[in-house]
Amino acid sequence: MKRRILLRKGMALLSVAVFTAGLCGCGTEEKSEEKKTLRVVTEETFYHSVKDAAEFTEGTNSEIQVEIQALVTDKAKREAEIQKLRTEIMAGKGPDVFLMDSIPENAIREGGFLMENPYKTMQSGALASLDIYMEKDAYWKDSSYNEVFLKAGQYDGRQYIIPMSVSYYVLPRPKDMEEMTGDTLGEWLEQIRASDDIRLKQMLYTFTSHSARWMQPAVNYETKEVLFEKEKWMGFLEEHYQFEKETYKDVVGKEKFQYFEATKNTLFKKNASQLDMQVVPDINGKKMATIMSYGAVARSSDLKKEAYDFLMLFLNDQTEQYSKKHADDSATGLPSLLGYLDGINMPVQESAFWQWADFPSEEMLQEMRKTFRELDGAYFLTEGDRALNDAVMTVLGSMRNPDDDMKMEISKMADNAIATYKILVSE
Repeated sequence: MKRRILLRKGMALLSVAVFTAGLCGCGTEEKSEEKKTLRVVTEETFYHSVKDAAEFTEGTNSEIQVEIQALVTDKAKREAEIQKLRTEIMAGKGPDVFLMDSIPENAIREGGFLMENPYKTMQSGALASLDIYMEKDAYWKDSSYNEVFLKAGQYDGRQYIIPMSVSYYVLPRPKDMEEMTGDTLGEWLEQIRASDDIRLKQMLYTFTSHSARWMQPAVNYETKEVLFEKEKWMGFLEEHYQFEKETYKDVVGKEKFQYFEATKNTLFKKNASQLDMQVVPDINGKKMATIMSYGAVARSSDLKKEAYDFLMLFLNDQTEQYSKKHADDSATGLPSLLGYLDGINMPVQESAFWQWADFPSEEMLQEMRKTFRELDGAYFLTEGDRALNDAVMTVLGSMRNPDDDMKMEISKMADNAIATYKILVSE
């Protein structure tokens, strides 16, 4: 029987009845039997998907009820909500399951993030190791999950976070456009500067708006090393700045040929099947993705196995298999989750591509698989990356005067970034 989940005013805090009454078999004495309450915290973006998972869990396991808290978007209320949750987590009384999102480095999240820096959250001991459950889970033996993403969610050899969706940049190359032959972002810049194809120049012109992605990961939190290489990063930014000045007249005020972020809203255009997708590399030639959603289990949870099973509903095919098995049971009607949590950013497994992308052509699926398999890894965007990106956009936006000392300003930005990263690894 489906259980109606009610949205509590102001907090999007879902609740269902906590207790069920039962009679013991030893006479007329009444006994209360408490159900297992699984607390899930997530973002409003994922509320409906998480609600479906809650409905499935409650519909297939009568011992569990699910309580969902979707963080609000109002800045003041969100800040208060997050502070309360952090206090609970520190006291060992927080949620069991975390299903969180991220935003691009050039966007703003009013009210902040529950996990401002997932790397530090793993180090803090707030999350449970998932290895014992993953080792027994057949999903990890035969799934199409791209396992290069898992490393970002590991600390000290253990898995604490499971990435659920990613984002990366691709060049959507029409058949009449030359192929990028270089391995690094610098080599791409050299080829594009020498090319007569204005579309390529238009594509790379605004790439400084993603300067935090040019060298990732920038930090190794386990060894407490800053991996950000000042001279390499500065060198590319100087070259790109000169490129912007060279191509200014050819680009500004005209319709731009854009590189695409590999998301549902940008990648799948009407002519997508006519494009050849090339993943944009970074300065060192790595093809890295940013993690845009992820799942974790609280270390303080008394329901760790149930919590792990809940977040895995967004990866495995348990809901689909259940629907097939009960196809003739019209009274069941439980939701299917289709193998992904995030409806916008790229799923972390190939088996979810087709339905996530609204049934694209086989040609488009092949391009998706090709770029997906090229990726070398993934990373979490942190406050250090966001600060660096903001600094680049602010400084370059004010430096259109030829007398500006470009190299000095870039050097200051790089030094500030290194100082910020050092603080993050030493905290």
